[in-house]
Amino acid sequence: MRVIIILFMLGLLMSTMQAQNKRDYYWPFGKDQDNKEGVQASAFDFNVRPFAVQEREGELEFDQNNASICDEAGNLLFYTNGCAVANRLHQIMPNGDSINAGEFFDILWLGDCGNGYPGRQDVIILPDPSNREGYYLIHEIISFHPNGQNIIADTLLYSYISMSEDNGLGDVIYKNRSIDIDEYLSGYQSAINHSNGIDWWVLIADKVKGFDLFQIDEQGFSFVEKLDVGPAYHWNASASGDSRFSPDGTKYAYFNEFDGLQLYDFDRTEGVLDHIGSIDLIDTVNWWFATCEWSPSSQFLYLIKSDSIWQLDTHIDPLEDGLEFIAAHNGVLDPLSTRFFKSALGPDCRIYIRPGSGSNSFHVINKPDEKGIACDLVQQGIRLPYISATGSFPNFPRFRVDEEEKCDPSIVSIVGETVWWRRELTVYPSPTTGPVTVEIPESKRGQLYVVDMQGQVVLHKNVEILIGELELSLGGLPSAIYSVEFIADDSTDRVVWTKRVVVVE
Repeated sequence: MRVIIILFMLGLLMSTMQAQNKRDYYWPFGKDQDNKEGVQASAFDFNVRPFAVQEREGELEFDQNNASICDEAGNLLFYTNGCAVANRLHQIMPNGDSINAGEFFDILWLGDCGNGYPGRQDVIILPDPSNREGYYLIHEIISFHPNGQNIIADTLLYSYISMSEDNGLGDVIYKNRSIDIDEYLSGYQSAINHSNGIDWWVLIADKVKGFDLFQIDEQGFSFVEKLDVGPAYHWNASASGDSRFSPDGTKYAYFNEFDGLQLYDFDRTEGVLDHIGSIDLIDTVNWWFATCEWSPSSQFLYLIKSDSIWQLDTHIDPLEDGLEFIAAHNGVLDPLSTRFFKSALGPDCRIYIRPGSGSNSFHVINKPDEKGIACDLVQQGIRLPYISATGSFPNFPRFRVDEEEKCDPSIVSIVGETVWWRRELTVYPSPTTGPVTVEIPESKRGQLYVVDMQGQVVLHKNVEILIGELELSLGGLPSAIYSVEFIADDSTDRVVWTKRVVVVE
């Protein structure tokens, strides 16, 4: 009997582990650059263990809006760039074109879906509570007035996809149906599961103040009410930031350069939003855009400006006392600016941050639930197979809001011949007139490189013997910023150790 009970409990544990919701396990990107014929873009596929940057071919590119959906086992179903819908074979679905069709798309966007529909958080995909094969695509259309003085996101639309059509590849059953005519800020579209675990709340920032609350239930998609909470928005807040529900669904963050952080409590049963505090970050030059993301435990909120990253411990009262500076952007070009632009919490419990320009790398916060700099931010922390596009991450709801584990730390790393994790190398002094000391990680043998900001190797040294420190001369190099990089000969985990050094003549 004891053996039977143990086997039963093991089976229950395995079924629970396998049942974890994996609807956000595929992140499509594009349009990426590569010399390889036929490869148009890349994707993160968290189903691969260890997960890797994948290549994908397809008709859709992503410079801006981005949303995807998998089944609960993590198998890709379809995705959208805001103006078309593609199936898992990366082909446009039947009736899947002309999403958000209208004067703006035809006139100002020249009718070209190649770059996707403009916006960073204006589209999301949600399962239909009444049909396991059905999905709602919620999207905002931009109204274009020919005088050029008024371009606004003023109508919320929805389209409906059935996965029972086209031999299981899916079909857009109807599209571009209006649910509400109002004026909204571009971006800031977020969704969270109702406390019943079936229905959905959708929250969108009003043009002037507060939010419009919508619900998806067995009766369909409907407007609930206007929530008049929080301060009025800055006139230039549109398309300048992010909004995020916490992974446990109890809090909601709205953040941009002009309004700062507005933090709310959220009641998933009643759909009630209560304003609990604000944070105005120390003003810095040339933010451009802002993004925010929560740690898996929902304790820490990362406030990310284009030039710096801050961590807010939301368990501390008053809020200002919980704010801690993490790092400034290191200024690296790879090959273009790698300033912080868009962030997202991955199913592997890491926060990924991508630049707003084409880049060979993304930034990574490896331990977002650790306080302060222990969160382990690594700038240019993941090396990509080829230059990424300037698009954003997919806009997901919190699919595991009622699960004990909000993410899976057993998804341990990204591997592959062209993919690298970056770690901090100790090099001093900086600035230097020439001589520097390099602390070789764990006294490893390997290759040491000095690279300029254009990516050209200006110095290479073979570290042949085990040594703790290495004296290196950078004399003769022009005054500039350089990256000192070390790769161990036995680097099976694909780690490159790097440090930026300033050389002055």
